[in-house]
Amino acid sequence: MQKEQSYEAKIEAAKTILTELNKSDLPLDKATALFKEAKKLLDEAAKMLESAKLEYEEKQNV
Repeated sequence: MQKEQSYEAKIEAAKTILTELNKSDLPLDKATALFKEAKKLLDEAAKMLESAKLEYEEKQNV
């Protein structure tokens, strides 16, 4: 069973992919796959951030 990555790990993985995407010799099919992977990571990170924000707001209203 794979342990879920932290928010920070997802952002770092997306940064690594961005570096790879900036290479001019990257084949289109690999670039497309990397883009999809980065988008998934960033979407997951955004959900984690939103969840943390809601949790924080709930605790402030208690």
